[in-house]
Amino acid sequence: MKRALLLTLSAILLLSVAFGLSACGIHKTSEEPPMPIETAEVEQQAVIESAEPEPLIEEPTEELSAIDALAATLPPKPEIDIHSWEYVLANSYNSISEYEPAYALFEGQGINQNIAQAAPDFIQAARSAGFNVWCSTANRNYEFLQTRYWNYVNSVKDPVAAADLMLGPGLSDHQTGLALDFTDRINYNANFNEFEDGYMKDTELYQWLVEHCAEYGFILRYPEGKEEYYGTPCQHPAHFRYVGKEAAEYIMANNLCLEEFIMLYDESLVFLPKP
Repeated sequence: MKRALLLTLSAILLLSVAFGLSACGIHKTSEEPPMPIETAEVEQQAVIESAEPEPLIEEPTEELSAIDALAATLPPKPEIDIHSWEYVLANSYNSISEYEPAYALFEGQGINQNIAQAAPDFIQAARSAGFNVWCSTANRNYEFLQTRYWNYVNSVKDPVAAADLMLGPGLSDHQTGLALDFTDRINYNANFNEFEDGYMKDTELYQWLVEHCAEYGFILRYPEGKEEYYGTPCQHPAHFRYVGKEAAEYIMANNLCLEEFIMLYDESLVFLPKP
């Protein structure tokens, strides 16, 4: 009896130990075979290579044109219609052929009728400021310019030299009817002949005209240092051109010529010879 009781207690004890090991998660598992060294190195290298960034491919950058580079330095341009009559362009490289505007009368000369108010306002303001001032040259039509130019060519006997000194038919800013030359000599008033007023650049009148022209919609048409854009300038320095007040203020404030201003909107509107 005593022996039977001891066997029973031994069996219960063995079952308790087995149950406790199982409850604690302690059990025998099969071990996986170790990975071959060569395979491990290959997989490690693949991980390293996949972590390396792909080389950057630099996109080719286009070089900015002179006008694009200029635009980057300027304030926002005015919202204007660059194809409007104010911006018709005549210079050494851009012909307006036989273009002829509708005329109005201004101090004995023809002008584009669109500036019939702006032109007298400008000259009267100069007079009100105390200056003696007259308009020496306003509109010149195609026929007049043609006759004048070929007379000059025949006199100098050199068409190339003539082109460097005088703007022929289709090329003169005066043909637009929007250009005015000013003088302080009454005998040059409405003058259709040649005269010399190069001295004007050193006068107080000239300085006043430059400082106040934009208030009346005019610009200094041929600023120095911009010859690459307009070619041959007018022979008379006090040459002003109407473009409208908004455009004039922008052009004068930023030291632009008319060609540069037009090109800010559409470079194709201005032909420039290749250097």
